[in-house]
Amino acid sequence: MPGAINLYKRPDLKNARLIMAWPDAGHVGLRVVDYLKNKLEAEKLGRIEPYDFSLVPWISVKNGLIESLELMKNEFYYWKDARGERDLVILRSEQPTVRPYEYVSLVLDVACQFGVKRIYMVGSFGATGITHAEEPMVLGVVNQARLRGFLESQHVSLYPEYKGIGNLHSSFLWFARDRDIEAISLWSPMPHYIARLPFPWSNYPKCSLAILGKLATMEGIEADIKELEISARQTDTEMGKIYNELYEQAKKELVYQNVEPLPTYTEDASEPISDEGLRRMMRDIEDFFKRGNQ
Repeated sequence: MPGAINLYKRPDLKNARLIMAWPDAGHVGLRVVDYLKNKLEAEKLGRIEPYDFSLVPWISVKNGLIESLELMKNEFYYWKDARGERDLVILRSEQPTVRPYEYVSLVLDVACQFGVKRIYMVGSFGATGITHAEEPMVLGVVNQARLRGFLESQHVSLYPEYKGIGNLHSSFLWFARDRDIEAISLWSPMPHYIARLPFPWSNYPKCSLAILGKLATMEGIEADIKELEISARQTDTEMGKIYNELYEQAKKELVYQNVEPLPTYTEDASEPISDEGLRRMMRDIEDFFKRGNQ
């Protein structure tokens, strides 16, 4: 697709890795890439022109007049390691709503242009059998057998078994192998009773912190994680009572229907939620409970 890739710069990157995320439960993946690009002060690199990949635009209407329309938001960033060891390319993107395989191919084209030999995809999903009282785990899926030992050495659990519908992670795992690019999909499952709430009610930075910790160790990334640690503790403290009530309600199967809300896209998921924002979320969830029990 001529002209589909719009690069603003062509930096000379060394031993580059590509880290990618799309909207998911609790914005876990987006928070990871946002935190990295902000802390490392990554620079804009380019984007994929969105016109062929989006049927669901973002629009703004005021007083009956449409003021703006934006198709699939996406942006590549890059960071050069001052030590000269390992540079990063970061992709923050909405999911394409049409022609996903061409989208995957274009992203891999960018990876190849900058000599990327390993890509990481990060995200989360709602899972039963875990609660907010536990420390989040990190699960991994790889596209080459030799990477299984690497994940195990990093104390990342291999995803045991799955057969069913795949997603963008699956496509990148499969098609990256055709280009001799290592691909690792990292997931930190979050409690299903939290994941089923729309963002920002499903705010759960603990999973982002778990994935970021693994990435930092795997790739020797030196990024200050104190702010994310504070955000995780703050959410645990402020939302603890609500999370407990969510858990009890979920066990009784009174609140939730069998439908997962579609993840939404925010401009910067790394921005901490203010105290007032958390209090407002708690009030909203309490109102939600009251409506559900009427």
